[in-house]
Amino acid sequence: MTLVDLPDEGDWSAIFSFAMTFNGYEHYGSFDASAAAAKSGDRTSLELIRNELFFAARASRHRGDDLFLQTYHDLLPLLRQHASAVGKVR
Repeated sequence: MTLVDLPDEGDWSAIFSFAMTFNGYEHYGSFDASAAAAKSGDRTSLELIRNELFFAARASRHRGDDLFLQTYHDLLPLLRQHASAVGKVR
């Protein structure tokens, strides 16, 4: 995914779909490990950033709210920075 493919902040459905393209449970090996990484506040790697969004979106779906949109808003500058640096978001 390129920089221009990052979802618009107003498109909650596209943001949720984007968040689900990274599976933190698989990447970190378990729910608990993904949760710990997401809650750590560490945003030093693209994987940590993507996991934080993934976990926020899953939590929002479980709760039936849209709080993951604020997480996306907060993470978008970092996602753009990583996309610009490497040309692609994995």
